[in-house]
Amino acid sequence: MKKIILLSGIHGVGKGYITGQLKKEISIPIYEASKLIRLNGVASDRDKIVDNVANNQELLVNSINNLIKEEIFILDGHTCLITADRNIESIDINYFKKINIIGIVSIYDDINIIKERIYKRDNINFSKSLLDDLQRTEIENTKRLSKQLCTPLLVFKNGDNINRLIDFVKSL
Repeated sequence: MKKIILLSGIHGVGKGYITGQLKKEISIPIYEASKLIRLNGVASDRDKIVDNVANNQELLVNSINNLIKEEIFILDGHTCLITADRNIESIDINYFKKINIIGIVSIYDDINIIKERIYKRDNINFSKSLLDDLQRTEIENTKRLSKQLCTPLLVFKNGDNINRLIDFVKSL
């Protein structure tokens, strides 16, 4: 069974930057959930909005099971998403139970910085309130997921000492 380290955080939190740092220090492959979803079907998302969260997660689980050959890897993803009506939908824990998560890293950052990153990178102007609610839900979800799956969790602020994160990943 594959062993997955979930690197979780909202859009614009800096997961890509952090995975770039990790690649320099560890030899564990890193996959983006959104790319895996697109490899296995037509994703129901656009502009960081997801029309059908359950469908996306089924595509992700199928991609993990059928396309990834490595025994251990890091999955850059989310535990909640923004729906078409701009609500926050938590991903059903059963999708996480279908894969073998051995550790969770929950990334967070200052909402003002996240808002600016998303606008500069994607030209999307989410409200601070929505991003704050999304980040709070993401962190709460990772804590709950860690407890329910009996999996270690590191809550990590982007910009903190990356060695703490690297040591956590290496310990898994």
